[in-house]
Amino acid sequence: MNVSFSPTICEDFLNKLGSKSDYEALRQAAKNLGVPSLEENACSAVTNIVSIKQPAKSIDIGCGIGVSSMAVLKGFPYTHLTAVDGNLERGLFFQNYFKDYKNVSYYQMRGEQFLKTTEEKYDFAFIDTVKREYSGIWQLLKPRLNKNACVIFDDILIYGYVMCQEAETPYKYQSNRREVLNFIYEIFEDDTLNAQIIPVNGGLLSISLK
Repeated sequence: MNVSFSPTICEDFLNKLGSKSDYEALRQAAKNLGVPSLEENACSAVTNIVSIKQPAKSIDIGCGIGVSSMAVLKGFPYTHLTAVDGNLERGLFFQNYFKDYKNVSYYQMRGEQFLKTTEEKYDFAFIDTVKREYSGIWQLLKPRLNKNACVIFDDILIYGYVMCQEAETPYKYQSNRREVLNFIYEIFEDDTLNAQIIPVNGGLLSISLK
């Protein structure tokens, strides 16, 4: 029997599984502040990957108020997490919320700017910034990764438009669609990488170094 599959079917099924309380406070705060945050199923995916990798050093670029950072810390509480975001209001909330976490460092600056200045190397990275900047961030991040590191880029499907023809894509998303699609091809054509798209919420692009 053939079964029709789509990310929407997968999402509906996942929504019926497990508890929705793990990130409730942070995600509600994000809603109150009117800022985007990582969806519950994407949080679970990040947490599971981190729990397997158990990275010594992690970085969250575009951390917002900290939902994605919490997903990382839940996966491996002992990781040394560097969180980066250029927004002052979100940064103040983040620093207050995570003030008792001795293994979390926060930097208020753009991700590209931070990567140009840091000498640290990382075992895990989560990226959720302006989508047209993904390729540039990847080029700066790659030399800062340790062997067998894992990187996740959020919302890689851009509401599903990367799977549509450009003529079927609203004009305001066409430029982002082209650049993200080129980035996806760049990653999947690189023989030094393992890559997978995880179809939860806006789509996660998972990359690991061979």
